[in-house]
This record gives sequence, C-alpha cells and structure tokens, in this order.
Amino acid sequence: MKFYFTYGSSGIAYEGGWTEVEAPSRATAVQAFTAFHRAVNGITACSDIYTESEFRKTGMLDGGNFGAKKREKITITRELF
Repeated sequence: MKFYFTYGSSGIAYEGGWTEVEAPSRATAVQAFTAFHRAVNGITACSDIYTESEFRKTGMLDGGNFGAKKREKITITRELF
C-alpha cells in the first residue's frame, strides 16, 4: 500500500510536496516515516497523511502541493529465504 505524508508551507522537514511511503499498513507507514522524520511532542512531522485513493482525489499528484511534488520515497522490504 502507498501512503502520502504531505508538508505545509513552512515549519516542517520540507516546504510543500510529500513523502511517499510503501508499507503494509498505515501504522507501519507512520513508523517508517518517523524513523526518518522525528515526531515532535508525539505528533507526526507532516501536515496530513493520505491513502493512495484519498491522495489521488486531492489533485496534488498533478498540481503539486505548495509548488512542490514528491520529495522522497520510503519503502519497507522484507526478503525471506
């Protein structure tokens, strides 16, 4: 599943745009995101979190978010042998 962590116009890791996280669940996506972007006072360091279907409805994929698009991609991979 893909989750999109958006940024506001200032005060967070990036100005505008988003981080795409591929993870099996929202909870795991939040854990992966906070591994790179420390939560502040227990609050995830982003403006909002969307599922892929929710994010597609916002128009940000095409139009951007505060003048920016995808800033980074975080994936979780597990290989069993």
